[in-house]
Amino acid sequence: METIDPNNKTPFNKELIESGISEAHIGHEKLFELGQDSDKIVRVESFTNIKERFGETSDPVSVAGLGKKLYLDLQNDYGVNVPVDFVVGLDPKGEKVVYGITDKVSGADLSKADVTPELTLKVEALYLEIARYYLDKLGTAEPYLADINNASQYVYGKRKGDLKEDIYLIDTDLYIREGKVPLYNIVLWLAIHMISVERKHRKQFVSAREVLEKFLNELIPKDLTEENKSIIEKIILKTKNYLAGQRPVSNEEEVNPVFGY
Repeated sequence: METIDPNNKTPFNKELIESGISEAHIGHEKLFELGQDSDKIVRVESFTNIKERFGETSDPVSVAGLGKKLYLDLQNDYGVNVPVDFVVGLDPKGEKVVYGITDKVSGADLSKADVTPELTLKVEALYLEIARYYLDKLGTAEPYLADINNASQYVYGKRKGDLKEDIYLIDTDLYIREGKVPLYNIVLWLAIHMISVERKHRKQFVSAREVLEKFLNELIPKDLTEENKSIIEKIILKTKNYLAGQRPVSNEEEVNPVFGY
């Protein structure tokens, strides 16, 4: 991880210009590009925001380093394309920030991409790997990425120099959690998101569902409080009901899910 250089406002040799790649972020000083015809998207997170998210005693440089490791693990161990790096520096106002630098991908996010047999296979494989990722985390005390489930966070397209289209995770904010109750909540929302994607592709992702069922049928850790065990039992029942079709996924949940932790 780069150190902060007080002599440079940004660690880049090109001017940062606001990106129009996402209408939702225009005017929020969050997404930028490195000059004209950039093949990179730069996401800016202030130290202040990171401390609000992780606590005043947290070290944003360490958070960025952990985020980099977790995204790299997701790519190397689960085959999810995550073309991101993190660099610490100063913004044009002289404030300490973390820059998340992602390859620019030309294409459509998975919630809008046209359905084809090839894409369906790729999306099905993606959700299998996401499910495997969280199942593996259940047996450890390690931190994990908390926000990688939504189809709109992925783009099906090409980077500069690519010969064929592929799926890329391009929404790489530093949302990291640890602990069992948040993990079960994340898997609940994974199920909700996946059901929505299955509808779009008119196919159940059988292998991913089998992994989720295995997750939900694991014994609840004994070292939790009775209150947390009760919370997890309710989350498990709710998730199973969604997967069994006994609890419908509403349009509001599909478009604007709110994490319950």
